[in-house]
This record gives sequence, C-alpha cells and structure tokens, in this order.
Amino acid sequence: MNIIGIDAGGTKTYAAVINREKNILFTFKTGPGNVSVHYPEAKNNIAEAINACLSSPHGEKCNAIVAGIAGIGSGNIKRKLHEDLSKLFSLPILIINDAELSYYSMFDRKEGVLAIAGTGTVIIGRKNGVFKTVGGWGHLLGDEGSAYDIAIKSLKILATEFEQGGLTSKFSKTIADKYRLHKAELLKEYVYSSTKSGISKISSFVYEMAKKGDEKSISLFQEAGRILAHQTSRLIELLQFSDPINIGCKGSLFEKNEFLKRSFVSELQKEHDVLFINNNTNAVIGAVPAWEENWEGS
Repeated sequence: MNIIGIDAGGTKTYAAVINREKNILFTFKTGPGNVSVHYPEAKNNIAEAINACLSSPHGEKCNAIVAGIAGIGSGNIKRKLHEDLSKLFSLPILIINDAELSYYSMFDRKEGVLAIAGTGTVIIGRKNGVFKTVGGWGHLLGDEGSAYDIAIKSLKILATEFEQGGLTSKFSKTIADKYRLHKAELLKEYVYSSTKSGISKISSFVYEMAKKGDEKSISLFQEAGRILAHQTSRLIELLQFSDPINIGCKGSLFEKNEFLKRSFVSELQKEHDVLFINNNTNAVIGAVPAWEENWEGS
C-alpha cells in the first residue's frame, strides 16, 4: 500500500508517493496551496499534485491521500475542499493542516513541541493525543518571528528614517540600494504592490547583511529567535509538559539562519529543560503516521 502525501503551503505544493516504510517513491511540485488565500488556485494545484502522483509508476498502488494544507483551519473551507477533491478522486482523503503534517513527520505519534519558522510561523504541540498551537495567525494578525515579520520590521526602519528627514543608517541605505527604495513614495509603492512571499524574501538579503557583521541585521534575527522561544514557552505551559521536553524545529529560518536558531535555543533553555530533536524528514512523510492514527485507528 502506498499513500499520497501533500504538503500545501503558501508558496508551493509538494506531493509524494510514500510506502508504509516511509520511503518516498515519487515527488511532484507545483504552485501555492494555501486555501485561505486563493481557494480556486490552491484547489487546482492540490488536484494537479494528486493527479501527478496517481499517474506516476507507483500510482496504481496508492490507497489513500493525506493532505496537510495551510489555511485549512476547520469548518466550511475544510468541508468544501474535501467535497471538491472527493468528486475528482475515488481514494479516501484525510485533510489536516500543514503544521500537523510537519509534526507527524518529526515526532510520529509521540509527545513534543514543534516550532516552525519560515515565511510564516506556528508553534504546535501534542499531549495525550491532542494538538494545540500558538501563533499561526497569518501575516495580518501575527506571524511574529517569521521571514515576513523580519522583512516588514526592516522596511519600517526605512519608514522611520524617512520621517526623520532621510536615510541615515548603513542598514537602511543598504536595503534602499538593493531594492531601489530611496524615496518614501517608492517604499510605499513597493510594500503595497508586492506579494507576501515577495516581501518575505527581503529577510534573505538581511541575512546576507548579518553574515557580513551588520549589527542591526543580527539583532533582528536574535529578536525573532527570542519571540519564537517565548511562544514555545507559552505552549509548553498550556500543555503542562514536565521536563525534559522534546523540541523540534522546522522551516527555513531554523534550518538556514544560525543567528535566529542560537537565540531561540538560548532563550528557551533559560526557562525549560529541553531536548532538541534533530530530524530533517520531509513533511510529507507525516502522511503515514497521520493516516495510521486518524483513519486506520478510527
């Protein structure tokens, strides 16, 4: 038996055919899959990914679909997507959110806390078979500590300096040179005409500045690490975990940004006895334990 695993996020949809031993047999990647941002596009991309898996050499042995989808929440969107996909595919379909899929890939069905930080952020934990989250509100309500948050904070530094008469710091001048933002009007135009993912990419440039020793850039990532650590602590307290606590980290900021990661680890260790789990398993692997628990176990 093979399972089709779908990891549908804000910038891409990644699909794989996985066997019960958690080996990836086939992969496919397409466009955004966040159903709360643009439902028709996301649904079509998810359907395209499933079709690609079914059309692969391993497709005939696929018996189930597990989709971890950003923005799914619960209620109407989740029901609608399940109905729409069920009209297209005869296989049983399990829909969960993308954070749960990542959690299953990291911890299987064990207890722990997973911090995810990329374009957006969310902290997800599980105790006694129940998931709880902190964050994950999206860029309009939250996502503190995310690449988007860091990018916006960087641009706000430019805005403040414009209000005070002009760009004065090395940090703001470097960003203005890179993105041609030498006037307040250009800054406004850039922010309000860019996509969330487009703005988020500024954090990658800020990271390059940090690696060259720019103190302001480093401090932005350190602040983000502390924010994520405090969110993680809040979830640990909500779930009433006792020490030591298994902690996992996923997402581009944790995987590629040593300034943020070090700050996160240091701040969290001040509050709790934690055991960091190193597991770089692809999120789609979580489809196997998710299916075993939520469908076969039901």
